[in-house]
Amino acid sequence: MRVLIVLNTYEQDGPGQLLFRLCQRLVPIEGLRLSTVALSRGGPLMDRFRELGIGTELVESRGKAGFGRLRAWARRLVRRSDRPDVIHTHLLWPDLAMRLVGRELQGIPLLSTCHGLHALDEKGRLNGLLYRLLERMTRRRCAAWVAISEHVRQGLLASGYPEAKVHLIPNGVDCVQVHPLSEPRRVEIRDLLDVEPDSPLIVAAGTLRELKGHDVLIDAMPAILAQHPSARLFIFGDGPLRDEYRARVERMGLGGHVKLIGLLCTMLPEVLATADVVVHPSRIEAFGLVAGEAQAGGTPVVASRVGGLPEIVRDGETGFLVESGRADQVAEKVCLLLADPEKRLVMGAAGRAFVNEFFEIGDTAEGYLELWKRLSGRNPEDDAESMEQQERDQAVSAKEFELSR
Repeated sequence: MRVLIVLNTYEQDGPGQLLFRLCQRLVPIEGLRLSTVALSRGGPLMDRFRELGIGTELVESRGKAGFGRLRAWARRLVRRSDRPDVIHTHLLWPDLAMRLVGRELQGIPLLSTCHGLHALDEKGRLNGLLYRLLERMTRRRCAAWVAISEHVRQGLLASGYPEAKVHLIPNGVDCVQVHPLSEPRRVEIRDLLDVEPDSPLIVAAGTLRELKGHDVLIDAMPAILAQHPSARLFIFGDGPLRDEYRARVERMGLGGHVKLIGLLCTMLPEVLATADVVVHPSRIEAFGLVAGEAQAGGTPVVASRVGGLPEIVRDGETGFLVESGRADQVAEKVCLLLADPEKRLVMGAAGRAFVNEFFEIGDTAEGYLELWKRLSGRNPEDDAESMEQQERDQAVSAKEFELSR
């Protein structure tokens, strides 16, 4: 069974990292052949996928000639010897683009993972209306959808998606790779961040845009510092509001306590596991992978009570939920945790157990594999046996040819 995963970019953002870890789990399965294509730009994940033995490709589908290039690529794809049995898209543009060239794909089933309908609202009024219109017009070309949280599933159903074709497969955390750290390693990470051993460490991560709510966390820092003067805040991520947030930090006189790290890095899970508290102050959130990874690392989370976050963070057990946009509530809960090391340990252990039971990435991978098999009508194990038989037949044919000479 061949599955083509369609991405927007090969950047190491949240969706990209999630897909890479899923592929790590799925690659060893006999008879399963995975490949990827990005429709906007490349990035570091391109080499990392190749190291796993997964094919990569870049199609420049943006700009005036972009759609023509996309259609030409789709026509070539169906004629290739490694034509996919299922095409699995992620994020708004890949979802829509594959539907728009659905006729060229000649009946290859399209599966779409919905990472949140809020992406349509971010396009602006005019573009948002156009995207919504195209989405409705092409919806019938999709064989099935994956909702990454119950929140997203309910949103899809409310928008008219057929319930029988919407499958709940929550995002997952690799609890083997993401785990609590030994004390020596925590000291090493703090040294790398230049944080003193006795300074409270607060961490947040995500794209720097309004919906992620990092401005709320920055606004909470004066109240946090009033009770914990040596506290440090590190915000990992980049985005359109980077310069605005840096100016905000300087204007508030927080330069010695708040640091914006420009990019999400491969060390982020270790940083989350080193933090005393991780804050996820989103205004909109479909799932909340950072919150899940923080808990898998044994760190309690303070998160907004929005979207899929209440499914990931158990209020009062693995962390605290606060009302979106309330800097005072963020400060209150962060201070409560910083003042109580025992509570942090208890919540951290509970968070690790919760994520391991309900959001382990192996379950996500298994859910994807079962859905791929259902859509393709094929079983990877059967394909493996078929390939082995073809190799035996070819060997026999070669031997017969040699004997006939």
